[in-house]
Amino acid sequence: MQKWIAFGIFSILLLGGAGAVCAKMQQPPPLTAPAGQVLQHSGPDGESGTSRKTSKADFEVTNLTVHRAHFTADYPQIKGLTGVLAEENINQDLENIIRKYSEDMTTSDKLNLSYEVASSSGDFYSFVFHGTLTQGMPNGVTGESFPVLDTLNYDARTNSRVVSENLLKHDKESLAAFSKLFSSYAGKDAKAFGNDMGVFFTDADIVFYFLKDDAAPGYTQVHIPLVEAKPFFNDPIQPLNK
Repeated sequence: MQKWIAFGIFSILLLGGAGAVCAKMQQPPPLTAPAGQVLQHSGPDGESGTSRKTSKADFEVTNLTVHRAHFTADYPQIKGLTGVLAEENINQDLENIIRKYSEDMTTSDKLNLSYEVASSSGDFYSFVFHGTLTQGMPNGVTGESFPVLDTLNYDARTNSRVVSENLLKHDKESLAAFSKLFSSYAGKDAKAFGNDMGVFFTDADIVFYFLKDDAAPGYTQVHIPLVEAKPFFNDPIQPLNK
């Protein structure tokens, strides 16, 4: 049970991108459609009913859907980003979100997963995957359900992956000031800020998310206006370590 709950918060730290050349050389095969699974494009506008992109975008988004008896998931692929290798690497990251869940699930589990493009212009690109995982029992009895929240973020200038750890300045003074800012928007009952929290961007805000405890029915989200948070961002943002 714990591994499924932990996915939403920590998965963003586990998918660190390799260098561009290594990523191209070691890229896994495309997510193909074995028996019982269909990969299909959505409508001609490249979006399904569960996806969204902002009105101004630096790339085109095409929606792909994976169907299995116990597994339904949408994921995006992008086109038109400056830099072919960067586009390939981002598309592989987006596909790997689906691959991660499909490889770890059993046929008795149920997962519904969709996504939205929370930010596709400006300083950051953010892809937010959300849904519900229901773990099945060997005898077919439905087990517990857990919320799923997974994100991928990129610096629009460098196309580097962005998580809390490499986004924020780590000096003592900056961390103390940002923690105070976080608390002012989180409220007195929320957790204190930690670099292990998930993060994504909208056009106006930076959003941190976490589970308050194992029994929480959903993720707590703390929205902070970008204009207030930006002074605490690293500039430039350094690529994640392998």
